[in-house]
Amino acid sequence: MEKTIPQKARQKTKAILEVRDLNVAFKTARGKAKILEGVNFELFPKEILALVGETGSGKSVTAKSILNLFGNYPGQIQGQVWFDTQDLLTLKDAQLESIRGNRISMVFQNPQSSINPLFTLGEQISRLIRLYLVPEIKMARQENNLTEKQAVIHIARQKLNEVGLTDIDRLLKSYAGEISGGMAQRYRIALALLSSPEILIADEATSALDVTVQAHILKLMKALCQKKQTAILFITHDLGIAAQICDRVAVMYAGRIVEVAKTKSLFENPLHPYTRGLLKAVPKFGKKEDLSFVPGMIPDLVHPPKGCRFHTRCSQAMTICRREKPRRVAAESRHDVSCFLYELEK
Repeated sequence: MEKTIPQKARQKTKAILEVRDLNVAFKTARGKAKILEGVNFELFPKEILALVGETGSGKSVTAKSILNLFGNYPGQIQGQVWFDTQDLLTLKDAQLESIRGNRISMVFQNPQSSINPLFTLGEQISRLIRLYLVPEIKMARQENNLTEKQAVIHIARQKLNEVGLTDIDRLLKSYAGEISGGMAQRYRIALALLSSPEILIADEATSALDVTVQAHILKLMKALCQKKQTAILFITHDLGIAAQICDRVAVMYAGRIVEVAKTKSLFENPLHPYTRGLLKAVPKFGKKEDLSFVPGMIPDLVHPPKGCRFHTRCSQAMTICRREKPRRVAAESRHDVSCFLYELEK
């Protein structure tokens, strides 16, 4: 397997995706819900960045905001999402269509719900191959003396084989409801990687799978995306998975990113009280110890608390935490945290 970019080299590498001061609010019957507030992060080429946090912390909203996938839902998006010298939030739907699924692909939590049940898997992958892989079709026809239809099926077999699928002839004739969750997720990954995207967004892509299939999918995603030079934004609530495959981890709480660090640094020396609480709740293999938990619940985002949004659950909260929002500071090398415990030290 090809190695990831060394951290020193990555510092000199230009980010492929930059999210700047992203704010998202939705209109509800109870008022405006401030789902994201001032979200900032960068994603580098060939990097796997985990976005972790509890359910309701805003991870999936962040993913959908990148490609503005809210449709007609009454939401407000502010901020900047820079990709290839373009701010994606300023583009119209017609302009985004050339990027969605082509240069930036997504894999969702429930793979079968994102596969059209009215068409066979073969019909769906063939349609995308004709859309994205025209030069490959031409080459396959010339090299193997095939018709266009035969060339498309030839390429489909290759792409499905790359993600570890077998019995492909039967699979191409099947519908979404006739295959297992693991097969469906591998099929969705194959579709997502067809266009060799620069970025793959995996939104809880393995949480609905059993442990054995999950391990295979994780290994598959890491290997294939390193081979294809693709960066991954890996969204999960599972810190164990983040530790396995991610280069860096961004911890999100109630719509804000509270800590960003290299994976090893974050697990060995978590700085934010919320991150520490999450890690204490993760069982450790071979160690008999009582698990802890973060007391309380994520706040009501229609009426979020003033200051630091975590202060209502934090045992180390100070007066300033209840009044002001903490800034993001570099507490250590390549280790940023948004917490007054470190800001006041500077």
